[in-house]
Amino acid sequence: MKKRKTGIGSRLLHLLLCICLAAGIVMPCAVPVSAAGGSCGSSTTWEFSNGVLKLNGNGAVSIYAWGSYNSQITSVVVGDGITEMLSSMFVGHSTLKSITFGKSLKTIPVSFCADCPALSDIQFADGLQTISKGAFRNCSSLTAVTLPSTLKEIGEQAFFTCVRLKSITIPDSVTTIGSEAFKGNNAKTVKLGKSLKTIGSEAFNCSCFSEVEIPDSVTEIGTNAFGIVYDSVSRAGTNLNYYYTGATKKVQIIGKKDGVAQKYAEAGGFPFRVAGEAAEHTHSWSDWTVKVKAGCETEGQSVRTCSVCGETETQPIQPTGHKMGDWKTKTAATCEKDGEKIRTCTVCGKEESEQIPATGHQMSDWKVKTAATCEKEGEKVKTCTVCGKTESEQIPATGHQMSDWKVKTAATCEKEGEKVKTCAVCGKEESERIPATGHSWGDWKITKQPTLDAAGEQQCVCANCGEKRTTEVAKLVGYQVSVSVSEGGSVTPSGESKVEEGGKLTLKIKADQGWQLASVFVNGKEMKPDSAGEILLNDIRSNQNIAVVFQKKEQPKTRKCNFVDITPKRTAWLSDETGLSMNDFTVSANISDNGMVSWLDITKDCVPAADGMPKSEPYGTGNVSFRYQGSDAAVKEYLEKNSITGQIPLYLRGDGDANGIVDVVDAEIALNSYVVRLTGNQNDGISEVQRTVMDVDGNGETSLEDAAFILQYYTQQFVGLKPDWKKIISKQ
Repeated sequence: MKKRKTGIGSRLLHLLLCICLAAGIVMPCAVPVSAAGGSCGSSTTWEFSNGVLKLNGNGAVSIYAWGSYNSQITSVVVGDGITEMLSSMFVGHSTLKSITFGKSLKTIPVSFCADCPALSDIQFADGLQTISKGAFRNCSSLTAVTLPSTLKEIGEQAFFTCVRLKSITIPDSVTTIGSEAFKGNNAKTVKLGKSLKTIGSEAFNCSCFSEVEIPDSVTEIGTNAFGIVYDSVSRAGTNLNYYYTGATKKVQIIGKKDGVAQKYAEAGGFPFRVAGEAAEHTHSWSDWTVKVKAGCETEGQSVRTCSVCGETETQPIQPTGHKMGDWKTKTAATCEKDGEKIRTCTVCGKEESEQIPATGHQMSDWKVKTAATCEKEGEKVKTCTVCGKTESEQIPATGHQMSDWKVKTAATCEKEGEKVKTCAVCGKEESERIPATGHSWGDWKITKQPTLDAAGEQQCVCANCGEKRTTEVAKLVGYQVSVSVSEGGSVTPSGESKVEEGGKLTLKIKADQGWQLASVFVNGKEMKPDSAGEILLNDIRSNQNIAVVFQKKEQPKTRKCNFVDITPKRTAWLSDETGLSMNDFTVSANISDNGMVSWLDITKDCVPAADGMPKSEPYGTGNVSFRYQGSDAAVKEYLEKNSITGQIPLYLRGDGDANGIVDVVDAEIALNSYVVRLTGNQNDGISEVQRTVMDVDGNGETSLEDAAFILQYYTQQFVGLKPDWKKIISKQ
């Protein structure tokens, strides 16, 4: 007889780890109980009684809730409503002998009952479709399994080293058998189902059957799916032991000629026979005879012989198991310490021991030792009636019984008050601050009206204590009004004056004796006075340039130029800009000809004088001069005695409050204007001149970018740099 042994440590290492994990939740030597139970999922329950664990309900079992009874479970019954189970749920249960599955379970999970040496009876129900990897691995007491007709897949190592299996029948419904699914068994016959497609590598290796018929449906057979025909296979620790006598003989493959089965047989050196053809030899076996007697824990061996060819087969004889005597108390249990009981095998004398759980204290009722007060804890005690041990617990302090709050000192506008409350039991007093009420300010009232040249003042009064507070009212925004008058009459007002923003101005025009009004131009637009000789300018929101021309009543007989007017085309001039061109002005000559007065546009015939364009004035009013290069004789005659000069308002770009510097306040004005218009309120409180001055990037509106540019200009100026608007704006 030849004996071969192989190590499967790398594969069983995982199994041993699972066993160790499972053992960690088992309570050794638990006292048998008659009944226990509880919840093991959202809608599932467990019940344990006399060694039987029942799982009932509808849905998934998601909790190992019976861990303290693991060492007592001999049978598991899974109810028909259970749909899912946990992986490794009963791995390593040494006492588990049987398990029955319900009809709602579709899949037996990974390592479900692996390493259960006493498991000998499995009842599957129709409806099961998958047996997952290692589900019944190393269940060495299984001798037969009846698989359900609904099963489709047998996972790898599903029945790995179930060494006592005597025969294997695969239902016609199964399509896949995983790697090592039935490796290591004593099956003498294997029957494969008609729908099988895939047989994994080493699926039936280390077995004792001599032939197998491969169905035509099979399309894939893995490496070493079948192997040598052994007389017997057994398992010792983590190793498989397998035996054979005589020459090495491989499993005979039966199948379709030129099919997958024949190709597999030829590639692996297996004997092949076409399905339907008679076998070369049929053994005539003798009865089994004992070759090695089984012991309490060790296997025996029986043998039989073919009377035709003399071939022998062997099979293991299961260990008889110990015949243990009754339990005897070795050490009695006390209130706090476990005792011990022992029993002895009547055959081999092996001794087993179990703990006797401590009885636990029999405690009296609680008695008050020290009563609790408002702030101090008390104490209560109880005593064991068996051993006299005492236990104590704190009695929480009762806490104060406080009265309602009472005002001790009333709060004022600026000073806090105080309130107190008192414990009705011990008289302890607590106090809290009453916050100051704060002033109740009335509406602001103007006490000094603002003017164009000075700020005003406003005041409000606290309704509670009469305190007053005063703040400044910004001076009025004003605009320059420039009135030029020719000879022959007067205008009231004339010269330079100021008008507040949104205000109005009445021009009273009067011609001298023998003169009459020729024309009135307001900002380059001609206007006519009313019958009383007055012109009303309403809602003034920019500088006003007014030219009034009188002429003698007699008709001039020759053409002459009365005067030349300069009108800026822009609302505000930005003083940091240089190279202003004639495109920024309109220069007009007032012409009289045979009693008719008209305006002649001479802009295209004018060029700036050498010092005629303001370039560096930061704020205020600048002079502008031009030279005439045209050919009009009347204009030339006039300019021989007069010059083309005028004044234009100058504003510093970004100087929204017109104080002559660009600072943080200007950035705040621009930002406030942007926010007001962003919220949909078109009235941002600034004039058109201010809007032009603060539109530093010239895109037509005051925006968030303008506020940022103004703030950057101020920052550079503050740290001593020479800021340049064009460079700042072009960086963005």
